Amino acid sequence: MIKIQDYEEKKGKISFITDMSISLANAIRRSALEIPIIAVDEVEISQNDSALYDEVLAHRIGLIPIKTPKVSGKEIKFKLKEKGPKIVYSTDLKPSAGNEYKLPITLLEEGQEIQLTAIARFGTGNEHIKYSPGLVYYKHNVNEDVLSFVKIDSEGKISYDEKELKERNLSEEQINKIKKLSKSEELSFNIESWGQIDSKNIFTQAIEVLDKNLNELNKAVK
Repeated sequence: MIKIQDYEEKKGKISFITDMSISLANAIRRSALEIPIIAVDEVEISQNDSALYDEVLAHRIGLIPIKTPKVSGKEIKFKLKEKGPKIVYSTDLKPSAGNEYKLPITLLEEGQEIQLTAIARFGTGNEHIKYSPGLVYYKHNVNEDVLSFVKIDSEGKISYDEKELKERNLSEEQINKIKKLSKSEELSFNIESWGQIDSKNIFTQAIEVLDKNLNELNKAVK
């Protein structure tokens, strides 16, 4: 069961309620790091008059989210040539990185200039975090005002320390709410995209990766 709670395509966020097990949710979360994502992998700097060292500049450019093409394997070459005074942003890359994020790269004063070529290649988050498609996390679907006072095991069973509840000076209403809980059978699953691919695609592609890995495992053990 999957019930969409919130979906903001422009902000790259999706959250839904699901009755999947914790082990499956965690497997999907980890599989998101195996989705092929494109990011800057090589930077050739021909001129850099900014206050940043070449290594720092290259690192900042490497973390810029680039809209990932559907067909993997191809390189994308970007050019950056700017003169001060100005703040150099990710939107100054030519061609465009493909998203609306305007991320500052460096500051150029009067007379300063920057020229470089950046080459983006495909990789996965297991290789480097710059290839991570976004933040994937989940929690038990229990009210926040209760979550701090209970323990939930891997099977969703809820327990609490009655003595601790009294020491916390909780209201009678809160204590009764906690005592009524016995098991959390649902998870709140959340995905926040960095901008390379849509949050919905992160979920579906993570499932595809997991399915592929399970098929390979199945073949290996036969």
